[in-house]
Amino acid sequence: MTPAAVLEARWKAELLVTLGKVAPPRYANFIGRHRDDPSFEVRRAVATALGVIDNDAIAVPVLVHVLARHSRREDFFVQWDAGQSLIAIARRRSPDGVRRRLVELLQEPFGMTVVIAARGLAATGDARGIAKLRDLTAHPDGDVRREAVLALGELVDRGGADAVTRRLTDDNVAVRAAAVYALARMKGAAVVPELRQAVQDALAYERERRRQTGEKPEALERLGIGIFDLRETLQEAITETQTKG
Repeated sequence: MTPAAVLEARWKAELLVTLGKVAPPRYANFIGRHRDDPSFEVRRAVATALGVIDNDAIAVPVLVHVLARHSRREDFFVQWDAGQSLIAIARRRSPDGVRRRLVELLQEPFGMTVVIAARGLAATGDARGIAKLRDLTAHPDGDVRREAVLALGELVDRGGADAVTRRLTDDNVAVRAAAVYALARMKGAAVVPELRQAVQDALAYERERRRQTGEKPEALERLGIGIFDLRETLQEAITETQTKG
């Protein structure tokens, strides 16, 4: 994008978010028209704005459309914002309508769509979301496994602790890091010794994989190396257990 196009996209994104906050409900149609804008910033703004404007009849279908789209890596952030907005709408009103749409998304072919939909479903108190997240901890895509593990930790799903524990030896380093943090939320201080050992094992695994791949960027990305700092993750996990007492 040219500098002028970047500025225009930024201005448009700010406008859409502002409209979502202060404009009458009929402006949901205007906001929704920009759901396929070429600008990543504008698409995120649409996903955010539709979560606050008071027009669920327009907002929910558009947000579902946004959540179902995953053709570029950057789409994850747009999908995430759409998922957050659907959760917000479900909490403002009866969640049944949003739940129905999220359940439909569990059949989508894109794993990231499914994991964000499952997280949203679980956040509304629907057990089907929790069950799907547990299943997704074994998904072939490491990014999907990571997000499923983090969601279970966020929800403090103690029933999913076994599924998350198995990810401490995942072949993706970012998934291992996610499992460390999630288990700290689920189990508290009692699990810290296990997490310390898991991080030591992960560090050794990371060193070996770096050596084997010759530090090739595409290989490191595939293995989830460099996404999280394992030592920092451990400290954050320990802090989390102390906060919970």
